Amino acid sequence: MAQDTQPRADLELRQQQVEQATTEWWQELNALYPRLQHSPLPRTEWFERGSRAGIADVRHWLVAFNRPMLERDDGFAIILPNTVVHELCHLAAYALHGTCGHDPAWRSVMEAVGFTPKRTHDLDITGLPGVQRRWRYRCSCGDVYVSTTRHNRIQQGKAIYRCTRCNDPLTR
Repeated sequence: MAQDTQPRADLELRQQQVEQATTEWWQELNALYPRLQHSPLPRTEWFERGSRAGIADVRHWLVAFNRPMLERDDGFAIILPNTVVHELCHLAAYALHGTCGHDPAWRSVMEAVGFTPKRTHDLDITGLPGVQRRWRYRCSCGDVYVSTTRHNRIQQGKAIYRCTRCNDPLTR
């Protein structure tokens, strides 16, 4: 399914809006958690490949966002503000609690700023650079999609994968 994309000038405007939102949401987190005032505003960067909408890097104190996804209208709607807040909450949870990941500390920070803690987005990632094709398999609870690597291992008889919900083997 083809997604609507924006011309270059609009992409630059969208990037500026995401960078501005990053600053504003970091200030909001600072107001909620005064201990964060000792942590600098994270850098904002962009990456060009993959299915992730954003990344938080605590070692380099930055948040990064998927530029090709930002070009799409549906991607822009997810990145701003959901992904911005999601990634900033990772940094805040690290600064406040020393933890990384989608743990209770991160979930509590997400809820404190009024967002539902959700690990992944629901966007159609078809056509994004660096995204593997997904293969549909089935189990007793429905359809499951696997990467090309896993699909090839199944087809060659080198591996059997099971559904993480019902534990049934995946079949074509």
